Amino acid sequence: MNIFLLQTAADNKRDFDFGIVWRTIRDLGESTLARAPYLVIALILFGVFLIIARVVRGVIHAAGTNTRLDVTLADLLGRLASAAITVIGLFVAAVIIFPAFKPGDLITGLGITSVAIGFAFKDVLQNFFAGILILWRRPFVVGDQIKTKEYEGTVEEINVRSTRLKTYDGERAVLPNGDVYTNSILVRTAYDKRRIKFTVGIGYPDSIEEARRTIKRVLEDTEGVMSDPGPWVYVTELAPSSVNFTVYFWTGSQQTNVLAVSDRVATGIKNALDRAGIDMPFPHTVVLFHDVTGERDGDIERAAYLAKRNGDASAQVRS
Repeated sequence: MNIFLLQTAADNKRDFDFGIVWRTIRDLGESTLARAPYLVIALILFGVFLIIARVVRGVIHAAGTNTRLDVTLADLLGRLASAAITVIGLFVAAVIIFPAFKPGDLITGLGITSVAIGFAFKDVLQNFFAGILILWRRPFVVGDQIKTKEYEGTVEEINVRSTRLKTYDGERAVLPNGDVYTNSILVRTAYDKRRIKFTVGIGYPDSIEEARRTIKRVLEDTEGVMSDPGPWVYVTELAPSSVNFTVYFWTGSQQTNVLAVSDRVATGIKNALDRAGIDMPFPHTVVLFHDVTGERDGDIERAAYLAKRNGDASAQVRS
């Protein structure tokens, strides 16, 4: 047994020829030296493509600034163009170093893989392309006050994935761009001014024209109410317990300004109507009880109610 093992080891030693290893290393070195000029040329060309990519990125960013394109979109387009040029340069260098390499075969092989990646990252890609469209079409910009679904606030940031809002309660809402682009959006600060309206009710016995003049004077004297276009005061409803005016006026579109001016207008109208003796009734119910002392049931209660409402001291109530 020992003799057999020694004989096998001797045979293996004879079979292991160092000459083959040396020839392999020598051939590899020779082929590397032969391809060295191509390697140098490939590196030089790749460096040129990198320089071109950087220049193109800078040109796109400058062009976006000059054309008032969104800064984020201009930077994104510059990055995409730079990445595309870099990839092309890498393919060119690979073909020079390895002539058998064919970029077309690589792209064909990636076809099925790209479909699988597309399904896996569908939401990510949707938000990405929606972000590009938002930055390009600019339905709103950073600083605008918008409302979408249940969120309302000031736009803090728009990137290729999401839109960030600072709500009026001081909270941050991060909205996926896919949802923002596919849903209705109310841009409250798209224009410099915004129309505000609310309802004011007066009693039926009161003069409509006097109340209208009183309300208009308040609107004309209130700071923040625009004179062009001017305010409007229309009778819009004969409600069960009041004659309702709808008051329209224009003010600055910022939310803080809207709240402040609306407060001044509402307070001024209430005080002015009180000074003019114009009633601002609220819904109420009158209950008439049976009274055998009147000519008709409920005469005494009705006369008392009318005297109190009209402030008529000469109204006499039969006892």
